[in-house]
Amino acid sequence: MIFFKINGKALLKNPKDIEHGKIKLENTDRAIDGTMVVDIIAVKNKISFSWDYLTQADMKTLTDELSANTFSQVSYRDVNSESITEITAYAEDITYKPHYDYRTSIILWKDVKVSFTEK
Repeated sequence: MIFFKINGKALLKNPKDIEHGKIKLENTDRAIDGTMVVDIIAVKNKISFSWDYLTQADMKTLTDELSANTFSQVSYRDVNSESITEITAYAEDITYKPHYDYRTSIILWKDVKVSFTEK
């Protein structure tokens, strides 16, 4: 079962964790009498995906799709429902560490985490 796709491309390994969150976009200003006025403009979804290890091929697919466009189509299986949720989002950040596996003589990417914020 596939839990994550980016621009229609699935990785061979599913994410270890999927974190859901909300971000409030707000405009703050002060009135003439000094009171703070806060207008909530929008509430956006923020989704974070993490993997323990990714192969070179999966890491290349992920980074190529992130750098191809500013916005990506992200499909993931939502915890609250059995359906697949698809959002248009931009990647806020991606973190990873290289790891050389001496047994197999290949480079793996360790502790990969990417966060997306809905458009």
